[in-house]
Amino acid sequence: MPSVPKDGGLGQTVFVSAQTPAPRPLGVSDVEAVELCRQWMVYLGAADSVTASADVRQDCDLYSRHYLAWVDNRQENLDSRLVQRAARLCAGDGRRGLIFMTGGVFPDAQDDAEALGIALLRFDPYGGDLDGANPLGRCMRTRGLALA
Repeated sequence: MPSVPKDGGLGQTVFVSAQTPAPRPLGVSDVEAVELCRQWMVYLGAADSVTASADVRQDCDLYSRHYLAWVDNRQENLDSRLVQRAARLCAGDGRRGLIFMTGGVFPDAQDDAEALGIALLRFDPYGGDLDGANPLGRCMRTRGLALA
């Protein structure tokens, strides 16, 4: 069972922006990618999103009261391993899972994500775009994350 705090960092001040995160024309490091995806979570309605730190970082990259999120900043296709790991952690924790990625996704990983309730969201740091990479991800991109 994950050791991710359930409060979603509500005791911390979080800047909530009504605008999409700014494009990063030079790209982002792995650390910057996590922060960029936290900003996307806030933009989509999970205003209590925080970056995981210390031991929690072994379980996920970001979390809020209703979501656990992982960030894959590789320009490679996502495979099922991360999807299945996220699904196991979310099932034990009770929060919904999000995987942010910059690369593509293998068809089996996309199928597994949909079957296991994991939203796949593809982010483009260069252009400042975010889109869903599976039907659940497209739904969350359109409707937002405020409704858990």
